Amino acid sequence: MHKLAEALEAEGLDVWIDDRIDYGTRWPLVIESAIDSCDSFILVASENSHASEWVQHEMARAKRLEKQIFPLLLNGNPWISFESTQYFDVRDQSLPNEKFFQALKNSENMRFAYFQSMVFDAWPVYCNDEYGFSVNYPGNGEFTKLENGIQIEMPVLQGTNLLYKSIMIHLKEDGILPNSLVKDFAWIDPPRYIDILGKRFLRESASEGGMSKVYECVSYSILREDKVIALSLNLTSFQPGVFIPGEVTIVDSEAQKEVLLYMVSSFTWLE
Repeated sequence: MHKLAEALEAEGLDVWIDDRIDYGTRWPLVIESAIDSCDSFILVASENSHASEWVQHEMARAKRLEKQIFPLLLNGNPWISFESTQYFDVRDQSLPNEKFFQALKNSENMRFAYFQSMVFDAWPVYCNDEYGFSVNYPGNGEFTKLENGIQIEMPVLQGTNLLYKSIMIHLKEDGILPNSLVKDFAWIDPPRYIDILGKRFLRESASEGGMSKVYECVSYSILREDKVIALSLNLTSFQPGVFIPGEVTIVDSEAQKEVLLYMVSSFTWLE
C-alpha cells in the first residue's frame, strides 16, 4: 500500500489511505468523508479484504456514489463484484503499469476541468500583472488587499461548529515554494506535489488544537522563475458543547477545503 501510495504521489496524484487517520478520530466518519470527496477509488483486493465487512461497505458506498473504481488484484481470485470490470493484476507484487497511472490522471483532469468550468463564469477574477497570473475566487467573501497579496474572509453558517474561514493569495519573489503560513502549525503533514491541469503545485496542510478549538490550513503553491504564488485556506472550528451548548451541525472540513481546489483549478499563467 505504501509503495503504491508513493508511486501515485510521484506521479503528481493526491492520495489518501486510511492508515493516516489520527488517533481519537471518529474513523468511520473520516472514511466516509474520504470516499465522498474522492474522485477515484482504488481497491487493493486480497483474500483478507474480500472477507472484510468494512471493505465491502466501502466498496458499496463508492459504487453508489458513482466513483471511478480502479481494482488491483493483490492475491487470490477476482471478486464477483468487480470481475466484470477491467482490473490490474499485481499478484507478482509489482506496481501497476503506466496505463493504470494514466487512467487515474485522466480521471483527475476531468474532475479539475469540471471545477474550472464551474467557476470561470460564476466567480470574479483576480488578475495580477506583476506576477503574471489570474485566478477566480468566491465573490461572497470580504475582499481585502494586503501588502503581499489578498485575503478573502468567507461567511460561515450559523448553528455550525465552524467559527472562521478565509482564503489568502500570498505573493513572494524568493523562489522558495514552501508556504510560511504552514510552518508554525503543531502538526504538519508531509508536503507533496500535485499536477492540476498541466501545472504542478506543492500541496501543504497542517493543523493544531487548543482550548477545544481546531485550526487547519491547506495551501497550494506554484512557481515561475523566482515568483511564488500560494493559494491558502484557513479554517477554525470548535468542539460542540464546549462554547455553545445544545445541538450544533458538524461541518465537514474536507468539503470546506474543496473550495480551494475550485480556485486552484482556475489558476492561469498570463502570457
